[in-house]
Amino acid sequence: MAEKNIVIVGAGFGGVFAAKTLSKKLKSHKEYNIILIDKHSYFTYMTELHEVASQRVAPKHVQEDLEHLFYQNKNVKLLTAEVNGINKNDKIIKTTHGDINYEKLILAIGGQSNDFGTPGVKEHGFEMWSMEESLKIRNHVENIIGQGAAELDPVKRAQLLTIAVVGSGFTGAELMGEFIEQRRVLAQNYKLDESEIKLVLLEASPSILNMLKDRHLADKAFKYMTSNGVDIRLNSRVTGVNEDGVIFADESTLPTKSLIWTAGVKAKSFISDWGFKYARGGRIEADDYMRAKLDNDESATDIYVAGDTLSYVDEKTGPVPQTVEGAESAARTASHNLLADLGFGQAKTFSELVKYHGFAVSIGSHYTVASLMGLNFSGFFASLAKHGINLFFYSQIRSMYSIFHYMMDEFFRTENGRNPFQGTISRLGNVLWSTPLRLFLGIFWILAAVGGLGDLNMLFWQHGLASFIEIVTGAGILLGLFTWPLAVVSIILTITAWATNGFDMTHWFILLSSIAIMNGSGRGFGLDFYVVPLLQKLFGGLWYGKAKSIYDDLDK
Repeated sequence: MAEKNIVIVGAGFGGVFAAKTLSKKLKSHKEYNIILIDKHSYFTYMTELHEVASQRVAPKHVQEDLEHLFYQNKNVKLLTAEVNGINKNDKIIKTTHGDINYEKLILAIGGQSNDFGTPGVKEHGFEMWSMEESLKIRNHVENIIGQGAAELDPVKRAQLLTIAVVGSGFTGAELMGEFIEQRRVLAQNYKLDESEIKLVLLEASPSILNMLKDRHLADKAFKYMTSNGVDIRLNSRVTGVNEDGVIFADESTLPTKSLIWTAGVKAKSFISDWGFKYARGGRIEADDYMRAKLDNDESATDIYVAGDTLSYVDEKTGPVPQTVEGAESAARTASHNLLADLGFGQAKTFSELVKYHGFAVSIGSHYTVASLMGLNFSGFFASLAKHGINLFFYSQIRSMYSIFHYMMDEFFRTENGRNPFQGTISRLGNVLWSTPLRLFLGIFWILAAVGGLGDLNMLFWQHGLASFIEIVTGAGILLGLFTWPLAVVSIILTITAWATNGFDMTHWFILLSSIAIMNGSGRGFGLDFYVVPLLQKLFGGLWYGKAKSIYDDLDK
């Protein structure tokens, strides 16, 4: 049977979701190839880029290698290439890799920052709609604050120590929230008073977070930022940017070397001549089934749209937002109807398949405003809800690897208290100091097995299988080999001894010591320093494959 290509352009939220959905549905239909094309070999969690820009997390935290995501999806082929155009008559996608025939096509190319033609933004400012742009901001802010700390001229010093963000939508508000927390770290590093680092949020309209229907939540976000020293300037329309700072409509200025533009999003400009019907922001209009509209206003029969490339207004929920759930709902509709075209099910409209659970806007790691499932709330629990939304997405793309590393990066590997728990559960403390406790615990179990504990011998065992398990547990913990699982065995042995031989305070000490050494103490003068990374590499490769900087699966 001749193979048929289902091509998805763009490995963002919509593209990855569509590829996963189609892969599952067409798993037993070997005649279909799903080809996922992107100019990067990784998926970027776009809604977390502000955390990278503000040094809250490492860049790899928001990158998920496509091989990891799709290694178990054998009917998905990855191609790292740029798309140059579409021949709709011959059903061909033109790429830097060459021409690719398609049976069905989903365009989920994503968006880019929209500066609305404001002079000087690209030359003298920063935008934040890609990993590359976030890294530029990350490096610039660190360097410019360092320069400001060393500047003796008060006027130049103030300019260097001023960070301005244009746009108070989700991206701008979340970025400013991160800067609130980063400011504290930068001030300590460069021996500054926090108040010297000026944070300014510029908004052209009379209010912030204007996409929120509940203005009470927007007011809470406003109060949180202002109470943390953010200068929020409403009705401040930026008309230009130069090397000295920001120029406003009333011709006043704000001296700064750090202008970050987050005020708008538009479709990628290179799709503008592909022969579709375009709406605001250069987005491709779609019909109720997410089929792309052609320039003659007819719906394409074999091309679908999702993500920030899409322009569609649902009669019930309004315009599809540039959010994760907006991208998912469009991708879900496109995938469902594409499958219906192929004879798998009945066509359904966007209204029938849309799923919006709500939103959460994090103003830094400690404070969030959220509206989920009809409930409005803010603060600590809203911050946990924001993480829950992110984890829910990862569960939908079926990546336990992503979920594990997300939890580690956002909760247990955080620096400077930047997690919802103020850093109290971070494991970045020096585990070297738990090494003596680990050595003690290992020796304890060996002595327990051979009867070397004196009066405490009666609390444990010195014969049979139990004694053997004590020796293995003690030796492994002593050597720092498989410390975490053997700590679990230590806990089980202690509880069993407690239940069998009666309670003694020694049991509590051993139980709590076993928990304490689970915090990576096997890597402090232990064999886990070598063994754990080796096992991660070995078994990770077997399950997730090997990450590459460029993919070309078409020749397989």
